[in-house]
Amino acid sequence: MRVLYLFLTIGVVLSLFFLRLAYLQIIQYEFWSQLSEKNHLTRHTIDVKRGSIFDRNGVDLAISVETYTMYLYTKEVKSIRETANILSTIIPLTREEILAKIAGRKGYLPIMKGIERPIATKVMALNLPGVIFEENYRRIYPQNSLASNILGFCGADGQGLEGLERSFHDTMRGYPGVSVQEDVSFGEEGSSGLRVVKPPAGGCNLTLTIDSFIQHIMETELAKLIEQYKPIDATAIAMDPYTGEILGMACLPNYDLNKFAESPSDSYRNRPVVDVFEPGSCMKIFAAACGIKTGKITSGTRFYCKGFGEVMGRHIKCHGSHGLVDINEAIAQSCNSSMVQISQLIDSRQLYRMYREMGFGEPTGIETPSESQGMFSSPSKWSGLSAASLCIGQELAVTGIQLVRAYSAVANGGLLMKPHLIKSIVSQTGDIREEIHPEPIRRVFPEKLAESLRKMLIGVVDHGTGQQAAIADYSVGGKTSTAQKANPHGGYFQEKVNTSFIGMLPAMNPRIVLFVAANEPKGEEKTLFGGKVAGPVFAIIGDRILKYLKVQPDKHPAIATSSASVDKASNDTVAATSTLLHGMDLNSFAPPLAEQCPIASNASSSLQDSIPNFMGLTLKEVASMARTLDLPVRLVGNGIAVEQSPQAGAPRSAANPLTIKFSPRIGE
Repeated sequence: MRVLYLFLTIGVVLSLFFLRLAYLQIIQYEFWSQLSEKNHLTRHTIDVKRGSIFDRNGVDLAISVETYTMYLYTKEVKSIRETANILSTIIPLTREEILAKIAGRKGYLPIMKGIERPIATKVMALNLPGVIFEENYRRIYPQNSLASNILGFCGADGQGLEGLERSFHDTMRGYPGVSVQEDVSFGEEGSSGLRVVKPPAGGCNLTLTIDSFIQHIMETELAKLIEQYKPIDATAIAMDPYTGEILGMACLPNYDLNKFAESPSDSYRNRPVVDVFEPGSCMKIFAAACGIKTGKITSGTRFYCKGFGEVMGRHIKCHGSHGLVDINEAIAQSCNSSMVQISQLIDSRQLYRMYREMGFGEPTGIETPSESQGMFSSPSKWSGLSAASLCIGQELAVTGIQLVRAYSAVANGGLLMKPHLIKSIVSQTGDIREEIHPEPIRRVFPEKLAESLRKMLIGVVDHGTGQQAAIADYSVGGKTSTAQKANPHGGYFQEKVNTSFIGMLPAMNPRIVLFVAANEPKGEEKTLFGGKVAGPVFAIIGDRILKYLKVQPDKHPAIATSSASVDKASNDTVAATSTLLHGMDLNSFAPPLAEQCPIASNASSSLQDSIPNFMGLTLKEVASMARTLDLPVRLVGNGIAVEQSPQAGAPRSAANPLTIKFSPRIGE
């Protein structure tokens, strides 16, 4: 009986043992397996190589260089002190500093981060037991401050914080890998080792449209402008008008990308895309385009400037008394009075539509972050002065890139193009992930009107307000701007201005559209004009860029005197546009037939060809103009001109004589 009880007891104990074993081996297998792995394996994230950024010619702008983190795996180190002694002779740490990092601890201990490859290679060659390296990457910018406001930078954790580094963070960052460190008692080979279980996938590379040399030219010349005039900041943009590619986009002050923490955060801002300002006189060309496109201004339209424009009983001052002018001369002399008269000819809704078609009040879609859309309100919010103000570039705010895009439509024959900074996106293995092609948004001008506008802009430089923007070897068409800055308390500051010059060159077959601006330049008030401050810088930058691009000079007698050459240049422009847009159907961007309107005459049109408009002038002003033009005239009555026969625009031969009737002003 005792033997039976003994066997039963042994059987019960063995049963309990096997049940417990089964429970641990089967039911709790995952738990104990994970615990064992945790005790014998150390997981590490493998840093991933961030994609590089290159300029259009392959010049490095942002790259990730290899660095190493050194670890000591104490279970494998034979002698901590001896190992510390050896390491201290190679890495920039003393033996005491190395021992302090260990301080009696065991396991997988970090010793030093950011070790350069030559030093890491020397340590690896010693094959010290327990000394392990992990590969990391550090972001550097080989060109230092060049294009810093475009590129932006990454934080210590590799997160893109500014500029393209921020916009394309997900594209360039890639995906990190995972490695494990195996304990000696766990590894199958009887020793520990670093094993990659998930390899990293590097990020894509960006190739920009920027040309480093052009960018350098622009930043160098802006630095000279700042030294001379001490503005708050200065900007410049160069764009290919046919493709929308930004060849250079500079703003000062900028900062060293490798030492960004030492610079104020205000210097990080990409001003040509973020900052808005009232553009001033450079908008006059679009007011003129609106008048021509709607048929309100023709080759026979004349404006009389007596030193100011009048609207709603208020005078808008002009910088001179220009007398009788056509639209070409009004643009060349930047005549405010003529613009006021244009605002009274065209419907406010037509003006609004023109400015909206040109892209004002909407972002351009350029790839940098935080782009501003500017400020441009609808006619329902306009006052009686708004149309006149808009025609001279007030009551709206734009960005530099919006202006360049709009002027590029004048340069390329009437197409509004999307500006872009990215040329292509390529994987680490060389596969093209995305290639950016020219993207036309809409047609805003007929080709003939765009050609006529370019001729007007040539007049600005040839004999108007922009003569200091002229270049010896190339024709230039452009516009000056001297815009008073708005006072937050109402009105405008007299002493605070934005000065700028924007134009295209060569003028009739443009290779680039260039914008140069200075925010609140300092100096004598009478010299702080766009033509004086920004014009010369525009000329230097434009000349250097065209010669760098090996553009053939077009300023010689054969071109200057031959209308056939001008026609050929215009045809070449259209052909180049068609080619660069990859054979797109440009007719799909054509305006309605109703908008194929008369165009303005060229800059050589004489004011003697047709009868001017005398309406609204005083008897004295009419008599003076008639003498100047040697025009036979019969004056009837007193006061201001209310009727004339023949009408304005009629052939001069019809005046035999010209009869003008006057009516007294109210109160006279």
